[in-house]
Amino acid sequence: MYTLRLTTSYAENWRYNIMISLSMRDNEGNQVGYHSTEDSPLPVGSNSDSAPEGWLRRREVALGFEQCHSVRFYVYILPNSLPPTTTLAGFECAFALQVKILRGEEEVFADKLMVNCFGGCGKEYIVTMPTE
Repeated sequence: MYTLRLTTSYAENWRYNIMISLSMRDNEGNQVGYHSTEDSPLPVGSNSDSAPEGWLRRREVALGFEQCHSVRFYVYILPNSLPPTTTLAGFECAFALQVKILRGEEEVFADKLMVNCFGGCGKEYIVTMPTE
């Protein structure tokens, strides 16, 4: 069993909705499975000034999947509430989101995705999985 895990400790990570779409592929590139998940603390367009009650600074979104030859997945980060300023002066304009694939506790893939605070981001990954 594998886990695709996205994590960030960015203080205002609640301003962003995270969606993951993952297709599992055989060695000929045919889709043999599909999984998706969404983590949305607030609806897009909420324009909230504060985090939802009980929100933790460290955020983790995970998606499990089975052994396959490769995976193709998309990560979408959409702002639900923009930062309080429209200028970049004195404000972080990007934050890091760690993207990892784990087999048990073993890390088999890792990337650091930089997310634009004002526009979010989307990225496609294609990862060949290790053989057992």
